Amino acid sequence: MLRFIICEDNKDFLGRLSNIINKVMMPYNFEYKISKFTEYNKEVEEIINRKYEQKVYVLDIELGDISGLEIASEIREHDLESIIIFVTSHNECKNDIFYSRLLAIDYIPKDRLWADRFENTIEYTVKAINKRRVLSFEFNYNSYRVPFDDILYIEKVQDNQKCIINTENGNQFEIITTISELAKKLGPSFFQSHKSCIVNIEKIKKINYADNTITFINNECVYLLSNRKKKQLREYVANY
Repeated sequence: MLRFIICEDNKDFLGRLSNIINKVMMPYNFEYKISKFTEYNKEVEEIINRKYEQKVYVLDIELGDISGLEIASEIREHDLESIIIFVTSHNECKNDIFYSRLLAIDYIPKDRLWADRFENTIEYTVKAINKRRVLSFEFNYNSYRVPFDDILYIEKVQDNQKCIINTENGNQFEIITTISELAKKLGPSFFQSHKSCIVNIEKIKKINYADNTITFINNECVYLLSNRKKKQLREYVANY
């Protein structure tokens, strides 16, 4: 599960941050939780010390008796993997954040453009996390874990409850499931281009809408773009 931890003493602003996160997460199909705090407390400390959980912290600089910088320092003492984002009106602290080597991925001033900047940062963060996800399944008594980012496309085997996963390095994996079930498990970088095919948008090199072909970055080509999906794919690629 992905957990967002927001530490912000302004309750109205706290709610706006939470709403933007919910908006960004709508296309994704993995579990997430937003934990909201107006002050540093025992529960925040317990979350920081909790292992084996993907966490994204959204911190204000000024937070009662403790600053966001101190919280970030506490996080980094225990955890170098979680993501830290600062959203604050204290512009003068920007150099302190980066010189302190807190590994924050963004520092967002609370100005009139903060909402767009925050949404873009959360979108970038979630896409990066989604790339590290894996498709786990069993076939012929073997267990497999195929990273989403390795997948070029998935093709349904005709007249069979089985699909073939095709990867960038040429490997193929068989999986007993339907295309529709796979579509529910995969993230927004995947698009169902045909009733028998799901493609990874990020791995596409060229789309020929005239002859219904999709060419991937390894120059492999598939003829699995249905006429009714052309317009949807064009719009999806443009807005992705």
